[in-house]
Amino acid sequence: MDIQTLILDFILSERTGILLLLVAVLYYMHTQIKIQSKMEGELRGLKDRVDQLVNRTSDASSDLSSLSSRITNLSGVVSNASTVAENTKKELNMLAEGINSETVFNQAIDLARKGSSAEEIVAQTSLNIDQAETIVRFHGAKS
Repeated sequence: MDIQTLILDFILSERTGILLLLVAVLYYMHTQIKIQSKMEGELRGLKDRVDQLVNRTSDASSDLSSLSSRITNLSGVVSNASTVAENTKKELNMLAEGINSETVFNQAIDLARKGSSAEEIVAQTSLNIDQAETIVRFHGAKS
């Protein structure tokens, strides 16, 4: 073999090696770019999902705030209704006491008109002796 052939073989094999290395590097880069693109797409999808969750969280927070406000308003209304109910109960008790007193006085007047004495009126009603004597004096049987 002559030297020229050896040199030519050496140059060609070196060039072929370099070309093969270059092709391998390009293929590797191409593969990495495809993987990177795929990962970027997945990241965009994840970002969209996270944004949706943030929006839902914000909506839920707003709904909870609105609900809390409504509950506070209802609590005030219930408190006012409770106050009105208590006042009504007190007024009804006062009316009932007034009716009971009126009934006792009417009973005492009827007894006095029928000729009962102050002592008899005290025994049959819850009035004291002074009240019974006054009723007998004004409503007692005229002799």
